[in-house]
Amino acid sequence: MTLVRASVSAFLLALTVIIPENLEPQSSSQNADKIQALQKQLDDMKAQMQNIQAQILDLSSAVGRPPTTVTTTPSGAPQAAVTATAQEEGAAQAAELKVVPKRPVNPATASYQTDSQDQIAAPRMDNAPLDPRYPGYFRLPGTQTLLRIGGYFKTDFIYDLKPPGNVDIFIPSTFPIPTLSSVNNTTVSVRPTRLNLDFLIPVKSTSVRFFIETDMFGTNATTPRLRHAYAQVKNGLLGQTFSNFMDPDSGPDTLDFQGPNSQVSIRNPQLRYSFPIGEESSLSFSVEKASSDVSFTTPQFSALPNNPTPDASIKFRQEFSKGHIQLSGLFRDVAAYLPDGKTGSVFGWGINLTGAQKLFGTDTFVYQAAYGAGMERYVNDTSGLGIDAQPGDPASPHLEAVPITAIYGGYQHYWAKKLRSSAVYGFAQTENTNLESAASYHQSNYGAANIIWNPFGSLNVGTEILYGWLVEQNRASANDTRFLFSAKYNFIKMAEPAKK
Repeated sequence: MTLVRASVSAFLLALTVIIPENLEPQSSSQNADKIQALQKQLDDMKAQMQNIQAQILDLSSAVGRPPTTVTTTPSGAPQAAVTATAQEEGAAQAAELKVVPKRPVNPATASYQTDSQDQIAAPRMDNAPLDPRYPGYFRLPGTQTLLRIGGYFKTDFIYDLKPPGNVDIFIPSTFPIPTLSSVNNTTVSVRPTRLNLDFLIPVKSTSVRFFIETDMFGTNATTPRLRHAYAQVKNGLLGQTFSNFMDPDSGPDTLDFQGPNSQVSIRNPQLRYSFPIGEESSLSFSVEKASSDVSFTTPQFSALPNNPTPDASIKFRQEFSKGHIQLSGLFRDVAAYLPDGKTGSVFGWGINLTGAQKLFGTDTFVYQAAYGAGMERYVNDTSGLGIDAQPGDPASPHLEAVPITAIYGGYQHYWAKKLRSSAVYGFAQTENTNLESAASYHQSNYGAANIIWNPFGSLNVGTEILYGWLVEQNRASANDTRFLFSAKYNFIKMAEPAKK
């Protein structure tokens, strides 16, 4: 690395010496010939500098450190002499504004590609970007603020062999029972379309990040919905984003917007603080918005949920050269007014083990194993069903937290540089109380397999087959098979690094 940096400095020094010495008064014809020769020499130097810079970026990526970019313009040298590629300019800007993070993102995490691109929105230690070159960021005129405009336009073409319950996203818990097997359904949806704004504002030796993102899953097909709106200073975060109990870096690569039935997936308003432990591990604490998902009815009363205290979460994360592992805990106070007029409250908790691991080349295995009681609100398939807790005894009314198991595994394989596939399986099951309705959710299974192709630019097209199976407490069941074709185009196309 020292040799490479010395080479870059030597080129810049040569540039400052050569140009002044050769620009002496001559005839117009001689000057024109000399300018042409100097321009060719300059172009050759620029090509060599870009080649060296590419080597620096490659070496920096290999060791997991941000690249060092020469930003000094030699006195008297033409501005074109130090014009870099778009990615190099982004790195130079970031370094100049002192927003280069102390702990860059693990290359294994940064290189894991998913259709949802949730990794971009996820908060990071020291506000580190996925790519240390800061591609796509530009300086707002007259300020030191960097802005990146991101997101994508996506259209899903969906065909269900049976009534799906939810026509836009695949949620087994919504399958109608009984099922009309002779009825199919088609849908064309643009609701997964997203737009985000990522602001970085330098403050002394760190940066403040403001991240805002919306999609189209509002109250109807044309209503925007706020996904993220948070601010992070150093490692303190305030606002709405992924729960600290969740791991967006271990989500499987599915074309379906929802993802596995069993995935812990929720965005909460929260206050979070993270701090490093050694070089490759970190610890995070959060206090998050509570929402007791409780719904039951007796002959005399319908449950009215309330939230005595906020939810709390603690997360430990360990990085490895080929991936990461994360263990998080959740603590809740689930409460509701009971038929006797009193408030019932029960302790809810959960443990979530997640991770991602590179296995063979770029192939990646992702997984989750979660278990707890009273955490149904945090799981894809059970969120909104009102089964965080249920009544346990009609003679002496009280709430019981409903236990749940939620696991999934996904494997991503690259057939070629621009052609990949994933296979995913998910399982979720609750342990119903004796007084729950016979039609209450008990278990669901989820399977998905896809192939995704990047033909050119930032266009991605793919097809996916999904299968879901729902079982109620009374053992009544329903299933559906969905075929999905998707086309997605990112709003910005990233420049590729200079070739050697």
